[in-house]
Amino acid sequence: MLGIDPDADAVGPMSAVTVSDGRALEASDAGADVSVLDATYATSAGLAVGDTMDIGGTSFEVVGVVTSASSSADTASNVYIPLDVAQTLSGAGDVLSTVYVQAASSDDISAVQTALQDALPDATVSSQSDLASTVSGSLSSASSLITSLGTWLSIIVLAVAVALAVLFTISGISRRTRELGTLKAIGWSNSRVVGQVAGESVVQALIGGAAGVVLGLVGVLVINLVSPTISSAPATTAGQGSPGGAGGTGNGGGMGGGGFGAQFTQTATDIVLHAPPSLRIVVTALLLAVAGGLVAGAFGGWRAAKLSPAEALRAVA
Repeated sequence: MLGIDPDADAVGPMSAVTVSDGRALEASDAGADVSVLDATYATSAGLAVGDTMDIGGTSFEVVGVVTSASSSADTASNVYIPLDVAQTLSGAGDVLSTVYVQAASSDDISAVQTALQDALPDATVSSQSDLASTVSGSLSSASSLITSLGTWLSIIVLAVAVALAVLFTISGISRRTRELGTLKAIGWSNSRVVGQVAGESVVQALIGGAAGVVLGLVGVLVINLVSPTISSAPATTAGQGSPGGAGGTGNGGGMGGGGFGAQFTQTATDIVLHAPPSLRIVVTALLLAVAGGLVAGAFGGWRAAKLSPAEALRAVA
């Protein structure tokens, strides 16, 4: 529930809503037990214009139903009642939780904010720029967290891939004991056997890397052709301070607290996902594949070099 000044709707919660049924609160509603409901809440509660509802033991008549100015946004509250009635119900007296202030020009916001801070040192006075900086800081932190998480996941996946390549290479060496034993029996040195195994591993890594690059480019092409879209749902947010427009004092809540602020609506934004191909990423992927092949080849060569002459003779025999 939100108590609002029924005689001030230029800014505040009611400035971002549209009346879908009945009427909004009016100046003549001061002191009256009337309410305006959010459309979604009214539907869920089975209430309509002309019905009554109980608030704090008092029966309120529903005089209107409102929806957000943006079709997919929520309104600031489920129920709106006159400010003085809300103050009486709460028992808080003439206490306001929020006062919405609108400057005549965006150039005046800093001066208005400073004047309010000087006049009301105990109140929280903020502007939209303060809220924007808070949101930007939160987004930056979230972006940093996602980037760090993605980096560590990439490192873990790469380490697992290299470990699997090493295991498969060593397993392959165990199955090729006869072949490697024959090579040693005809005079191949350990270094030549190690070079052979490492070379094969690198070639396989290059083939796998090239296949991975092709699959990645196909995935990029599919994403760019489909162009999946993410829509951000708009939300009505109670911020602090309000730029632009005509001057005047807006609506205040009547449930205690103190501060000065303004309400503004964030419009819906569609973000089209796009995956631009990057030569740097392709080259890096190939280099990582070669590096993994070298590591696997080194372990495989080490296993091949450890074949004893007796194992080599038994393999040939």
